[in-house]
Amino acid sequence: MEWGESAPETAHRELLEEAGLAASLGDLAGVYSRWFNAQESSRGEAGHFVCIIFHASELRGVLREEFDEGTTDAVQWFDLDEITALPHVELVDFVLELVAGQLSVGAAP
Repeated sequence: MEWGESAPETAHRELLEEAGLAASLGDLAGVYSRWFNAQESSRGEAGHFVCIIFHASELRGVLREEFDEGTTDAVQWFDLDEITALPHVELVDFVLELVAGQLSVGAAP
């Protein structure tokens, strides 16, 4: 989050910068917060991150294929069942739980 930037502004900017996409943002889906120690950090420093997750729709744009050094490695679409088999961080598990909750709300009994 840049100084003076709102959470939705950050989400729009990061989605465009990291994936090459734009979207219409909806309501807040969840907040993920985690402290990490120096050994878990690529910088070798302890810290805390807070991730604000929004519902998004009307995705548009083209997935990026080129990235600056030290940022995103790659962007690709995956089916939900494929994601769990990939190496991933805890944030992905948190978002998958949010998605599963949303899918079960709309599921037939």
